[in-house]
Amino acid sequence: MSDHKENRVGHNLIKPNFIPTPHKWSNHEVTVAWLGHASFLINFFGTRILIDPALNSHIGITPVGNLTIGPSRYVASALKCDEIGPIDLLLVSHAHTDHFDYPTLRKLQSSKTVAITAKNTLPLWNGMKFQVIEEMHWQDSKSFAGVTIKAIEGKHWGARIPWKKGMEANSLLLSKNGINLFFGADTGYTDLIKHQLSGLPIDLAIMGIGAYSPKSFEAKHATPEQAWKMAEEVSAKWIIPMHWGTFKLSQEPMEEPIARFRQAASEQHEKIAIQEIGVTWVLPR
Repeated sequence: MSDHKENRVGHNLIKPNFIPTPHKWSNHEVTVAWLGHASFLINFFGTRILIDPALNSHIGITPVGNLTIGPSRYVASALKCDEIGPIDLLLVSHAHTDHFDYPTLRKLQSSKTVAITAKNTLPLWNGMKFQVIEEMHWQDSKSFAGVTIKAIEGKHWGARIPWKKGMEANSLLLSKNGINLFFGADTGYTDLIKHQLSGLPIDLAIMGIGAYSPKSFEAKHATPEQAWKMAEEVSAKWIIPMHWGTFKLSQEPMEEPIARFRQAASEQHEKIAIQEIGVTWVLPR
């Protein structure tokens, strides 16, 4: 990362410049921390939410136990599993290995945590112990721990195994106390999202901006400019770019997505809430 001091930790990873302190967060605010890639820890007015946690040194397949074969991280997760603290809601948008990480999920098992997963992915959770594991299909809306969750259809395929065509990929709308947070997850550019969120005030949009090269990847991952456009189309007050700078999943240079996103923001640069792994941001009152 461009402003990152090369402070190496285990597995030759770069240590983030910022480390969240969730035990200090207020239950009367909306606090968001980017842990890296698509992983976010949120305190939503007292409801503790973890999204798409992939916190280990590698992602990929896990043929034996917690051994993972696949891409390694460039920057370490801002928090380890044992530093996350208690979680009310665990949200997994889809089954791709950079979002659905078995070793991380196993470490996070808790009888006090509700897990939300995409349609036709429930079998992937076999053997894991949570309070409840709920599938959500596009347009489903359910309330857990005081938060209303709605599954939003984007433009992405969600199969962990290519021939499992029925596995869906969700974007997610989270609502509580009149505040709406939109987690775009993985999606190519589509106007489906603005139609589904029409009329809703979106206080924060978290949008993926990486893994768009070669051009064929744009069908499932928006470019930085397209991600900005989708956030603008839903009139998001604040925007957090994600899905960049953590894993090398495509051909564009590691720093290119954020540079292009800043350029797309142009004179509205102040709307970008987080631009570096580990940063904690509080929604202005």
